[in-house]
Amino acid sequence: MNDLRPQDKERLGSKEWRIEHFYKIKNKQKQLVVFKKNKAQRDFEKNRHSRNIILKSRQLGFTTLEAVDMLDDTLFQRNQDSLFIAQDLETAKDIFDNKIKLAWDNFALNNRYESDLNSARRLKVGFGDKTSSSIAVDNSGRAGTFHRLHITEFARLCKMFPDKAREVLEGSIPAVPTEGRVDIESTADGSDGLFYDLFWNAWDRGEPKHKTQFKSHFYNWRWDEEIETTEIIDVPAEFKEYQRKHNLTDKEISYYYLKFISLGETERNWKTMKKEYPTTPEEAFESSGNKLFDGEKLGLQISKQPIKEYNNFRIFEDYKLGHRYAMGCDVAEGIGKDSSTIALWDFTPAKPKIVAEYANNQVAPDMFAYEIKNLGDKYELPLVAVERNNHGHTTISKLKEIYPERHIYKDEKEKYGWQTNLVSKPKMLYELNTGINEELVELVSSRIISEVRRYDKDDLRILKGDEETKHYDLLIAAAIGFQMKNYAEIKEDYSVFIPE
Repeated sequence: MNDLRPQDKERLGSKEWRIEHFYKIKNKQKQLVVFKKNKAQRDFEKNRHSRNIILKSRQLGFTTLEAVDMLDDTLFQRNQDSLFIAQDLETAKDIFDNKIKLAWDNFALNNRYESDLNSARRLKVGFGDKTSSSIAVDNSGRAGTFHRLHITEFARLCKMFPDKAREVLEGSIPAVPTEGRVDIESTADGSDGLFYDLFWNAWDRGEPKHKTQFKSHFYNWRWDEEIETTEIIDVPAEFKEYQRKHNLTDKEISYYYLKFISLGETERNWKTMKKEYPTTPEEAFESSGNKLFDGEKLGLQISKQPIKEYNNFRIFEDYKLGHRYAMGCDVAEGIGKDSSTIALWDFTPAKPKIVAEYANNQVAPDMFAYEIKNLGDKYELPLVAVERNNHGHTTISKLKEIYPERHIYKDEKEKYGWQTNLVSKPKMLYELNTGINEELVELVSSRIISEVRRYDKDDLRILKGDEETKHYDLLIAAAIGFQMKNYAEIKEDYSVFIPE
C-alpha cells in the first residue's frame, strides 16, 4: 500500500473513513460515484443493535449500505464470513453483480489480495498468511457459521416462500454468533407473516435487553434527502388533506405527490403508495389483510416496561387502595402449545388500563388456579372471569376451593366463568376495539398490543380447540377482563395481606 498518501495510510484504520472513500456505487442516475452515507443510513449506523429489523420506504439505500459495509468487513477483517440473502436468485445475483462486485472491481487496493470470485456468487479474499474472509449472496440460508447476515426484502420472501423464510429464521439467524450481526430490511408486504410479527414484536417491546433480541427501526420516506431539492407544486385536495393529517411541509407533500404520479398506472393508488412510501409503521402494513383492529389507532397505544417480572408474571403497576380491579383468564392445556393467560385491568382511571399479566404454556389447568390466586392476593382479590371452555372447567373447579366464590364471575344463568362462543367472542373483541378506537383504554402490554395488531377478522371464527389456534391468548384474556368493567367493585374489606 505504498502508493497511498501518508495521511490516507493513517486513516486506513478507520472503517468510517474507508467506507466513504474506497467504495464506488451507482447512484440513482446510474453514475459511478464514491459511496457517501445519507442521513437515514447514518442514523441507522448510530442506533443499530446486534440484531436489527428495518421497516423502510423505497430508495433509502439500505441494501447498498449493507453491501458496502459487509464488503469492507470482508477486506479488513480476517476470518470474517458474511452472507446476503434475497428473495430469489435473480435479485441475489443483481445485488452481487451491481453492488458487491462493482464495489470490488473499483476498489483501488484489490490487487493486494489473493481473491477468488466464483460462479456461486461468492467473493473470497486471502491475506497472505493463510487467513481469509468471504462475502456471498443467496436466496436461502447456507450451511456454516456467518459473522454477518443481511436479509433484504424479507417481507417479500415471507410472502413468496414462507417455508424458506421460516428456514432462514430458524436456521440461519441462530447460527450467527452473539457477537456477530444480523440485519433484516424490507418494505412491507401485507399485514401478516414472519416479517410483520418480527417487526411489531420488537417495536412494541422497545429497547432489547440482550444481544440476540431484535431491535426495530422505521425509516419513512421523509428521510429521503431528495425532499430538500424538490420544487413546491400544487397538489390535489386529497393530498392536501393528507398533508394536514400528518403535518407535512409543502416540500414534503410535493415530493410525496411526485412519487405517487411516478408509479405505474396500475399501481397509482393509495394502497401501493402507503406500502412503498409509508408515513407511519401502521400505514406500511395497511395494504392488505383484513385486520379487526385499526392499526392507526393502535399506533397511539404506548407499551410500558414492567416494573417487576417473575415466574411468568409481568407487573406494570402495583396495587392501589380503593381501585376497581378485574382479571380475565384464558385457560390452555399446559402442554407447550397455547398459553394460560391472565390480564388484570384497573377500571378506576378515566382510561382503564392493563396493570399486570401472566402467560405460561406449561402450567396445568388445575395449577393455573393457584397462579390466579397468587396475583389476586396482591390486588385485594379482584373479580376473576375465567373462560370456561374446555380446560377452563378444571381451573374454575380448583379456583372455587381456594378463592372466594363471590369474587368469581357468574353469568346470568348463574354459571361460573365466561363462555366464549361465536356470539360472545365478536362482542367482547368489538367492544375492546371500540375502546381502542375511541382512545378509552391503555393496553400498556407490548405482548397484548402485538397480538391485537395481528388479529384478523377471519380469526373471529376460530375457537379454542380448533386446529388453527393462532396464539392470541393474552388478547382473549384482556377482552374477557374488559367485559368485567361493569362488574368490578371496590372492596370494603382490606384484610388481605398485600406484599411489598
